[in-house]
Order: sequence, then C-alpha cells, then structure tokens
Amino acid sequence: MKDEVCPIFDVTNFFNRKWILCIMMDMFRGKNRFKEFKQSNPSLSNYILSQTLKDMEKKDLIKKVRIDHSIKYELTPKGLKANKMLYEMTLFSLSELECSKLNEKTKNALFKEYKKALCDDYNEK
Repeated sequence: MKDEVCPIFDVTNFFNRKWILCIMMDMFRGKNRFKEFKQSNPSLSNYILSQTLKDMEKKDLIKKVRIDHSIKYELTPKGLKANKMLYEMTLFSLSELECSKLNEKTKNALFKEYKKALCDDYNEK
C-alpha cells in the first residue's frame, strides 16, 4: 500500500545522522559540553559534531544553554523519551553484537552503567 505508515522507518529516518544516538547516550551519562562529546567520540570531527548538535537542536532533542561564557547542551522532554529505546539498543548490543564478545564481568559493568544512566535518572521525566 502506498499510504502505509511504518513507525520503524520514521524512527530510523528521524535519527538518521550517524552520531545522534552516541551523543544522546553521552548526555544520558552526564556529558553536556562540546569538548566532552569530542573526547567520548575521538573519530568525530569538530565540523560533524557541530552539524549534528545543530540538527539535534532543530529536531528538538536538545537545547543549547549559555552560561556566562560557556555553552552546554540539555536533553529536551522529547530527547529524554529516547531513553527506553537506547536502553533496548544497549541490551541488544550486549547480547547479540560486538559487545556480546566481552567477558561477563565487563558486560555486567556496562549493563549497570547504562541501566543507571538510562533508567534510574529518567524514569520520572
């Protein structure tokens, strides 16, 4: 059917930039500045990071906050709603993808860290 709606296509199209989900994960883990995003993702160029942050602002996933002479980014209510999706993606990665090759101790540590970042702090929001 021509007019069929596919929610999965909509979501993948919305999060179409390679780095959006990585930056959002950084934000759920407490990072909120350009330099911190760059340190977490060293292969990400300054230009691509800048463009991705602008795209995320345009999509209302984050907002830019100026404090004195510095800038930080915050997740919007819309961005916060992605926590469950990111959590499920983390679980899938830990069990089925490259992360599944990690030893159990490392996987459990990652799982706890991501669960705390994605579930504990944002369930109420």
